[in-house]
Amino acid sequence: MKGETPVQASYDQYMPYLFSRAGAAGVPLAGTFELTCRCNFDCRMCYIHRSQFDASARAAERDAAWWLALARSARDAGMLTLLLTGGEPLLRPDFPEIYTACRNLGLLVSVNTNGTLLTPELVQLLAQTPPQRINLTLYGASRETYAALCGRPEAYDRVLWTIDALQAAGVPLKLNFTETPYNQADAPAVYAFARARGLRVDAVTYCFPPVRARENGACTSERFSPEVSAREQMRYDRFRFGEEGFRARARALLDGQTPPPADACQELPTERIRCRAGLSTFWVTWDGQLRPCGMMCTPSVPVGDDFAAAWSAIRAARERILLPAKCTACPDRAACDLCPAVAYAEHADFTAVPEYLCARTAEYLAICQKALADPAVESDNSGKNGTIS
Repeated sequence: MKGETPVQASYDQYMPYLFSRAGAAGVPLAGTFELTCRCNFDCRMCYIHRSQFDASARAAERDAAWWLALARSARDAGMLTLLLTGGEPLLRPDFPEIYTACRNLGLLVSVNTNGTLLTPELVQLLAQTPPQRINLTLYGASRETYAALCGRPEAYDRVLWTIDALQAAGVPLKLNFTETPYNQADAPAVYAFARARGLRVDAVTYCFPPVRARENGACTSERFSPEVSAREQMRYDRFRFGEEGFRARARALLDGQTPPPADACQELPTERIRCRAGLSTFWVTWDGQLRPCGMMCTPSVPVGDDFAAAWSAIRAARERILLPAKCTACPDRAACDLCPAVAYAEHADFTAVPEYLCARTAEYLAICQKALADPAVESDNSGKNGTIS
């Protein structure tokens, strides 16, 4: 990718090896600290965004000393990479203290942010003490989109200033883009903007049901139909892989479809978690709960003063989670994004088949089939629906 440094390339190549070793040894290599549940945005689809002025939420937040003690304990247990997130973590006045102390512990620290609260002083701090990466969510390509999705039209201009400032300072930066019905038309412009700036963009077209939003009293579900989600995923895949890479990937997915015998599927959960959640990665919520990942409400244990014991409990609980046998035997399994967080979010049951994902996967494969059969089927990533200035 344009703009990728040799250091970043080496990191990306080496980390899978480290995660493999960490998973086998039970080492919590990567952690996420959810410093706050508050945010200065009011995004319709967000899973955790209590008001920035919510006094009760602010009072319940752990202080900097608590987070730093946890960082030391997790580092001593093997944590190497740390993501600081929220809510909007930069709402905390002590964010610079937490960030700097975690960096001084030798951790590779990344930060999730909406990009509106960075000041010139904070940009200077990040330039002098660089993060592994700043992950900035770009919600759209206009003030109108920011108004419709985030309730903050003026934030658009501030986000563009932040991107300019971080790039000028040489701070490692990646864009995130969560597609919803409110910013769908902006996708080509966002992708074109990222390409022009030499920035990686990670797009999400599947929005979880708001299980954590309900947990935090935040919002209702705002997401595409499975079919639209699949089409938007296709558009993103054509952008990130390129047309030739996309077609090669589509052929591989379609060639891997081997339906099992009709009587091979048993109605018992048989598949364990494939991902790193609870194996070599963990998430700590703003109120001190340790979980395998941020989109799972269970299993969950209080961190307390003994991180190692909490990690051991989560790791053991993870091994007891099984996914639906129908999904294990499904001919579309290789193309499906099923994970325990999705399964539980859809039906509050790890062993229930997530029909939304079934429909999304079937639609995606159908579009792949059409794209391979008809060379005239083109991607729409020109940015013709709008530009970001």
